[in-house]
Amino acid sequence: MKQPSVWIVASLMAGFYTCSPDKIYVVSGVCHSMPKILSRGSFLFLPYMQNMVQLSIETITTTITTNRVMSKNRIPINVTGTAQIKININDRRSVYDATAYFPDANARDISAICSENLKVIS
Repeated sequence: MKQPSVWIVASLMAGFYTCSPDKIYVVSGVCHSMPKILSRGSFLFLPYMQNMVQLSIETITTTITTNRVMSKNRIPINVTGTAQIKININDRRSVYDATAYFPDANARDISAICSENLKVIS
């Protein structure tokens, strides 16, 4: 008789999360008509009924080097640039876009993706 209650408590504890200062969580599914953005505090996550994406909100710095770019005077030059990438957590649309483009990606993955996109543009 005690085993079902232990199972329920263990299941709930397995889904208990605390937000760290450098991450946000976007939770969708049961109990949320719109995805919920959680940036601080603790929350309960129901693993089989909800979906959760974790995003880093640290500033990511990446260096882009492009060799032999033609200048305005048609002279080939080497260009090195630095880009800083950060998710604007005050804008819900930015967070939803980051969730779609970088689900569960770490800072290194995000930096690599942005580097490749900036190299194509330049």
